[in-house]
Amino acid sequence: MESYTYKGISAGKYIEGEIEALNQDEASHKLKEQKIIITNLTKGKKKKDAAKDKPKGKGFSLFKKKVKNEDLVVFSKQFATMVKAGLPILNVLEMLRDQVENPAMRDVVEDIRKSLEGGVSLSKSFEKYPDLFDNVYVNLVKAGEASGKLDVFLLKIVDALEKREKIKKKIKSALMYPSIMFTVAIVVSAFMLIKVVPVFAKNV
Repeated sequence: MESYTYKGISAGKYIEGEIEALNQDEASHKLKEQKIIITNLTKGKKKKDAAKDKPKGKGFSLFKKKVKNEDLVVFSKQFATMVKAGLPILNVLEMLRDQVENPAMRDVVEDIRKSLEGGVSLSKSFEKYPDLFDNVYVNLVKAGEASGKLDVFLLKIVDALEKREKIKKKIKSALMYPSIMFTVAIVVSAFMLIKVVPVFAKNV
């Protein structure tokens, strides 16, 4: 049996400890059975945390470039898929940070990762960015933390975001036709005033 050190979220609270298991997969399975959402899982016994004495980094200057809805949907989908696969959340955030193309979204992901690493709950970390993660998003994450079924609630978030995007696209398509017709009417009216009306005026 090997000893593994873990950090995670249980009933909405940040916890850490040690667990005995044959391998990392078994350790992960045991923690899931205890309804613990794993944020970090490493082999070996707990060491004294020197990170606590380190000064906290300054916050990011966020939203220099706008985060598009598409970026949020892609991030949420990848996040949900990786958490469902049983990967520790800190590892997931590290991977997503390196994959995200939008610089502003990358900064958000990294800041969330650092907050989580510092002992702040995932929902609280998301709550720092209300322009990006609305109340519904944050509350669903909070419910996932409390129930130990974060992956289920993350998938619900993805489903809601995708439906919202489809509705937006339908609205844009519906508004496109009147806009085109209005533009055509303006062009035709301008043509009539410039070309046709002067001809009739001369013949009168």
